[in-house]
Amino acid sequence: MNGETYIALLRGINVGGKVLKMADLKEAVAGLGFEDVRTYLQSGNMVFKAARASNADLAGRIASAIQSHKAMDVEIMLRSIHEWDRVISGNPYPQAEDKPKTVHAFILDDQPGKDRIAILRAKEAGSEEWTIAGDALYLHTPDGFGKSVLGNLVERILKVPMTARNWNTVKALKELAASL
Repeated sequence: MNGETYIALLRGINVGGKVLKMADLKEAVAGLGFEDVRTYLQSGNMVFKAARASNADLAGRIASAIQSHKAMDVEIMLRSIHEWDRVISGNPYPQAEDKPKTVHAFILDDQPGKDRIAILRAKEAGSEEWTIAGDALYLHTPDGFGKSVLGNLVERILKVPMTARNWNTVKALKELAASL
């Protein structure tokens, strides 16, 4: 196949009782014509090759396959490897290289409104800092994500579809996708 390499992020699985084993994910997408399907960790990360299509089309096909296979509704955030490269290069926090667990990339499927951004700015506290660049929000939490004030508020305040990955996972998915 002379296709494109994609990274799919499944939102909200294997937390809060919504369990989807990665073997079941691979089985669900087996009939979609993807090649070199690989998963990373148990948190809903998948890389694959497919004929070029829009992100929305591919995400919809994956969501439908999961629904048919496991009767589970799952939101999918999907990026080509080239878009993922922009997520990596857009990170304004060099701390990610030495302390990758202190930086998270929230992959945004829509841009939040200026009013929503202003509300999030008003919630800033302590040493946390964040930036939106392109289709990602980068959150630097020097005291750890578990102690983050903003980490739990970002999605509720911005009200756009998103999913977050720590910088270790962002880089690992790049390496996995590049190996296809």
